[in-house]
Amino acid sequence: MSSAVDATIKMLLRDFHETVLPAIGEMLVPRDLSLGRIPEPAIGNAAKTITGMRRCGKTFRLYQEALSLLERGVEPSRICYFNFDDDRVRPYEKGIIGRVLELFFELHPHARSQGAYVLFDEIQDVDEWGVTARRLIDTEKITLLLTGPSSRLLSEDVATEFRGRSVAYELAPFSLREHARSRGIDLSPEGVSGNKELASLAKRMLLDYLKVGGFPAAGKLDDLERAQTLQGYAQLTVARDIVDRLGFSNSSYAQQLARTAVTSTARDVSINRLDHKGRSSGYTPGRARIAELLDAFDNAHLAYQVYEFSYSAQKLRTGGMKLYSVDPGLYWAMAAATDDGTTFAFETAVYGELRRRRMTARLGEISMLKLESGKEVDFVVGDATTESAQMLVQACFAMDDAKTEARETEALREAMARFGTGEGVIVTFDEEHDIEVPEGVIRVVPAWKWLLGG
Repeated sequence: MSSAVDATIKMLLRDFHETVLPAIGEMLVPRDLSLGRIPEPAIGNAAKTITGMRRCGKTFRLYQEALSLLERGVEPSRICYFNFDDDRVRPYEKGIIGRVLELFFELHPHARSQGAYVLFDEIQDVDEWGVTARRLIDTEKITLLLTGPSSRLLSEDVATEFRGRSVAYELAPFSLREHARSRGIDLSPEGVSGNKELASLAKRMLLDYLKVGGFPAAGKLDDLERAQTLQGYAQLTVARDIVDRLGFSNSSYAQQLARTAVTSTARDVSINRLDHKGRSSGYTPGRARIAELLDAFDNAHLAYQVYEFSYSAQKLRTGGMKLYSVDPGLYWAMAAATDDGTTFAFETAVYGELRRRRMTARLGEISMLKLESGKEVDFVVGDATTESAQMLVQACFAMDDAKTEARETEALREAMARFGTGEGVIVTFDEEHDIEVPEGVIRVVPAWKWLLGG
């Protein structure tokens, strides 16, 4: 390792506590994602990894953890934070990860014996990072927290190198509650219930959220700046996390397909249709490659695939599919200016909240349901392999006529009878009442309350 690189690493390690963290403490928007108990440093501790789309707030989530450690009484000199995405340390020299920790221990010798909390940000681009991270947790008295944008990258390396010694957490852009918090407003289901003024404020915040979305740095920009910023996030994600990693030669097609995926949010999609669309435009990489790109968008947290609920794993992969943008604001930023996509943004927000609440990362845990009658339920949360469902959810922005209500409730009734759940939920913009049916009860809830956790 060159002396110049060593000097840069030491400067960045010092700057974190001297200038970066104090300034962040004044502007940090606390995130609701819990990382569970952070153990005392010890040899053999399991690593904790945070994944999520670029610019969704992973770095600030690590800052939040650092501040929490300080509040617990941990000495600053025992907290090692380093961002490997800093251009001042690129291109990476061999062994840079281990060298960062060695230089930290040179600056703070007591941290090696007392134990260090090691927060490594955007580590995924360093060669053989998984091998080095495993060596560190096996030989050093540390607690290791990592971030990276790709769920597949981290999960594959974790499976190979950590062998069950890591826990992964997915960080999404701001939820509605976090979006309100970023504007200095504290909304909770308990506080909003029965308070007309707060309920009115929550409705306004929801409409704002459906358009602005939850990417932290984009939330307070004007419409033009926000659209360009979010489009830039998507382009960077495709270029860095998809094209480069897959070795896909036609980057313009990948960018075009990414725009199609994001702007198709809450809509039925098929690989065959995407293939035909490409052929009519003069180019398609073929259905297998399109499927690979869609998987890559999912793994990079750009646009998620939701399959038709089925007990058959093969049907799950080849049956019906919808795509959901990671964020309603990203959808608006990439959609055509003539689109009136409120209902699509609304359904995207409902899917995003279900994803935040999910307990596992199994394929098909959040599915769509096509019933034998031809009716559909937007979301079934459950286990397709055992044909069981825990939650049935319809997303319907406005249920203000009898025909719409009948469509939504009849589909839920059929699904409730199939699974024996006894309850279904219809998330609307502003309606709240219960509908008693022979199969149980259908709860109609306003989104501004449901998204807050009520």
